Amino acid sequence: MKRLFTFLRIDRYFTLFLFLMSYLLVINSRLRVDHHIISILQPDAPIAQFLGVFIIMILIKLTIDYFQKKNAATSHSAKIYLICFALSFILYLIASNAISLAIAIGFDTVSRNFNQQTLVLTNLGRAVDFALFGSLYLAYLFLKDNRDYKNQIHAYDKALSSSVIQQLKAQLNPHFLFNNLNTLDELIEEDPTLASAFLHHFSELYRYALDTSEKKLVPLHEEIDFVNSYFKLMEHKYRGYYFLNITNEEQSPQVFVPPFCLQLLVENAIEHNLGRSSAPVNISISITDKIIVSNTKTPKKTTKKTGGRALKNLSTQFNLLGGEAIKIEDSETQFIVTLPFITRPTDV
Repeated sequence: MKRLFTFLRIDRYFTLFLFLMSYLLVINSRLRVDHHIISILQPDAPIAQFLGVFIIMILIKLTIDYFQKKNAATSHSAKIYLICFALSFILYLIASNAISLAIAIGFDTVSRNFNQQTLVLTNLGRAVDFALFGSLYLAYLFLKDNRDYKNQIHAYDKALSSSVIQQLKAQLNPHFLFNNLNTLDELIEEDPTLASAFLHHFSELYRYALDTSEKKLVPLHEEIDFVNSYFKLMEHKYRGYYFLNITNEEQSPQVFVPPFCLQLLVENAIEHNLGRSSAPVNISISITDKIIVSNTKTPKKTTKKTGGRALKNLSTQFNLLGGEAIKIEDSETQFIVTLPFITRPTDV
């Protein structure tokens, strides 16, 4: 029985539903000719009807399997299901009439059971049964196939999104590493003592980077701590040229962001703007219902062209993980990036 259920792709709940439908149909037909409660509720006819339902489902499933082997690409279309329904109906009438004829010949009742009126009424009843139970089974299969297809698409999108995110992180993490190694190289020549302190802070930061390398999201408070530590690292090189102010309203621990998102924006502000002691670049991170990162603009004459790619990658991550892109506003005096919250861990 388990193999039959597996072949038909049905579960016990759908089977119970079909049995109850069979019972109710038999009771309804008996009520028209018999009012005795005992005879009305006898299970013989419902069981026979139920077995007939299984024959209908087996014929439909065999027909569908045949079309799937011929052309798997279109086997789940509504048109193919209708063709299978029609072919199964013809096969059902042929098979049931052949079995009835064999039984009639064996019991010598051909003249009684195969006259014109009996044939018409019997086949009409079979057609009604097939139309009812066949359509229920076909609808069940169609919905099941549709659900399975959606699950496959979701699994594919999930795998694709994870792959894309890992590619983006692979681009951002070396970006963070190489920029700071360049800074360290410059400090070694200018001030070895300062370079040693820089290296100590950098090792702590990169430990965090390694710890989050496999994570798609981190709590917002961890990213705030990280960007604070990162900016202290930058102060070893740019003391008094750049200022960072973080206005952080108390946030739920269930607020998440992609790792390095705030650090990347602060780094972007430092790379593309020339801070001076007389005119420092002010970087602000304001956290309310969104995260707003802004900086005053004093563009360098020559800037690296990696900022645009990094921002594009960051926007893609937010799209994949939270379903909402970042917002960028670029004016003559300010550069503003608005990041949406991701309020729960994603399954991407």
